[in-house]
Amino acid sequence: MFNLRDAKHSDIEKIVSINESAIPAVNYVSYDEFEWFLYRKLYFKIAENSHGTISGFLLVLPSGLEYKSLNYKWFSDKYSKFAYIDRIVIMDEFKNNGIGKSLYLDLEKNIIDYEFIACEFNIKPPNPISKKFHESLNYKNVGYQLTENQTKKVSLMIKKIT
Repeated sequence: MFNLRDAKHSDIEKIVSINESAIPAVNYVSYDEFEWFLYRKLYFKIAENSHGTISGFLLVLPSGLEYKSLNYKWFSDKYSKFAYIDRIVIMDEFKNNGIGKSLYLDLEKNIIDYEFIACEFNIKPPNPISKKFHESLNYKNVGYQLTENQTKKVSLMIKKIT
């Protein structure tokens, strides 16, 4: 069993550690950057087990931020209002327990006044688990982008929620 709750400032150190464990599926983010996210987030929840151990998190940003992410900028150039999934990370030992799906469905229930959710997953290096996960939740590809000096290629996805 696990519980979803809002991320707090006191969780940031553990969130950084969890994020680092998932590189290269996600990129490195510093403590200060996660602090910046915490104060600007649309949705930032963690999943913890019955012992209070954080098993994963989902970070979602609103549109309209001054944010340097190339993928966020891609969506900003094409859409005026979106909820942007910056990252989801589930620790390996807690995967395949429905945590990711629970976080995504909780997000859909809790955001208001957004037409769709935007996200991406890596094609290069390949991330077939993320591809299958997003497609199972009805996210649709709307484009591709090369990032990190052309070393990564992402599939840009959206899901209508209205």
